Amino acid sequence: MKTRKMRVNQQTHSDRNAEEQSHVSPFKVVEAKRRESPKILEALTQMSQSITVPVTFIRSFKYRTTCYLPLSNIPQSATVKDLFDRIHHEVKISSVIPPPFKNLCYDALKVRHKAFNTKSGELLIDLEGDPIPSNSDLTLESLGIVNETEVAVFKMSDFLAQRDNPEFLW
Repeated sequence: MKTRKMRVNQQTHSDRNAEEQSHVSPFKVVEAKRRESPKILEALTQMSQSITVPVTFIRSFKYRTTCYLPLSNIPQSATVKDLFDRIHHEVKISSVIPPPFKNLCYDALKVRHKAFNTKSGELLIDLEGDPIPSNSDLTLESLGIVNETEVAVFKMSDFLAQRDNPEFLW
């Protein structure tokens, strides 16, 4: 009888140790992994510097036909050229974008809405001011594009025609 009690006590003691070990703080685990591998810290830093940019594709200003696609993991230090390369790549491979939007050559962009600011009352984008051409070497950071800043991409010739003669049809 005594040996049986000893076995039960030993078993419950080992169960308690296993239970205590399973309740390790997640912060301690993360800290241990940080010390363990500098690559994890580097990856976390890169993730904090990458942004998500919601892109509105404008096919027609006159009829207000648009399509929306969020692009994620874009480095904030990327240039406008890099952004357009990514946009053209995503347009080709995306099944979300309808074919009429895939056939257009987008060559300009304009900031539509900055994150956590008020939105303008414009139907599509503000027609005042000049858009940024696709071959610009400006960085997204220098343009004030941060995480969740909406941009609109379109054909420059369509934008200029709409700005000179603003006409909206249904």
